[in-house]
Amino acid sequence: MTVSASPEPPRLPKPAGAVRAFWARNPRLADALLAGLCALWSFESNAGLQIPQPVDVRWAVVCLVVAATMLVRRSQPWWALTAVAFGGAMSTGHFIGVALACALYALAAYRSTRDAVLGAVLAVTALTVPAIPHGDPAEWRSKAIIYAVIAVIAIFPGANVRTRRRYLQALLDRTVQLAREKEQEGRLAAIRERTRIAHDLHDIVAHSLTVMVRLADGAAAVADSDPHRARSASERIGGIGRDAMVDMRRLLGVLRDGGEDEPAIQDLDALAGTFRGAGLPVALRRQGPEPTDRSVRTAVFRTVQEALTNALRYAENAQRVLVAVDYRADPIRIEVTDDGRGTGPAPSVGTRQGLVALRERLALYGGTVDAGPRPAHGWSVRATLPQPSKDTDG
Repeated sequence: MTVSASPEPPRLPKPAGAVRAFWARNPRLADALLAGLCALWSFESNAGLQIPQPVDVRWAVVCLVVAATMLVRRSQPWWALTAVAFGGAMSTGHFIGVALACALYALAAYRSTRDAVLGAVLAVTALTVPAIPHGDPAEWRSKAIIYAVIAVIAIFPGANVRTRRRYLQALLDRTVQLAREKEQEGRLAAIRERTRIAHDLHDIVAHSLTVMVRLADGAAAVADSDPHRARSASERIGGIGRDAMVDMRRLLGVLRDGGEDEPAIQDLDALAGTFRGAGLPVALRRQGPEPTDRSVRTAVFRTVQEALTNALRYAENAQRVLVAVDYRADPIRIEVTDDGRGTGPAPSVGTRQGLVALRERLALYGGTVDAGPRPAHGWSVRATLPQPSKDTDG
């Protein structure tokens, strides 16, 4: 199983319409045009259309400075608003409402509504208070109202734009998070699949090779004294090898098809017969009907197979190996005991990983396994496996 590469991170949707899309792609150009319009509007609001007229140099400088700050209104909206308020305060007889609206819109859109409201209060105060000592009360009051209305009109769309941008960004962040979680789930699934395949390979190879080695040793021991038994053992070795090849082909087919592997034979009687043929005195005792769930049957089969494989390897001179499976209990109880004298594994047989793999396999179903020596002599393997739910398909 392979995990695909991470997809390209999602982006904010493009604005609808060719004109809006153009301005979205060229924000610097939009700011430059806005700066020019602010300068032109502010200057014309003072000069009107009467030409020629004396030019107020101070007001012209204010218009240029305010227009320049419009170029950085996205990144530095406070600077833009400060320039508007300071310039308007220096030239109390001039109207600077357009620049004020642009600055407050930027503050609401790129900072926060709280900042925009605070900026509006400070800016309106700065634009009207200097005119109080010198102007008509009705005039500066109306000017304050006009600037306040402009502030409200500018803040609302700016806050709406910021809210929409934050909402879209939250959606994108959630999309990225879901994509990462999906990718992580894919990696975990791949790890679980590799672990399952490793367990299945171990079950197939360890079981088959252990029985084949024991039969080969027995055939070699009686080759001269009892050729018939030696030939029978050789035939058994061939049969076990062919069964292992069938299981291997099935496992490889599962890898190609993406399905779930099951052993070719799930019959515990046949499994016990195979080990009896290898010289292990296996007795099988079952209680209750077998579950219809395939995965549970496979887990029971693999548990008994691993326990008998270990008994064949290490239980020296075992006179009895009892396999007890109680399907009636919840959880299902599996116990394999022998009365042999335990020995260390032969150098060429066993990796001591079978029980580890068995614990991992049963843990996937919520089961447990415990293995250890018996009080007198011998070895026991005890495992539990939860009963399948009643609505599980067979």
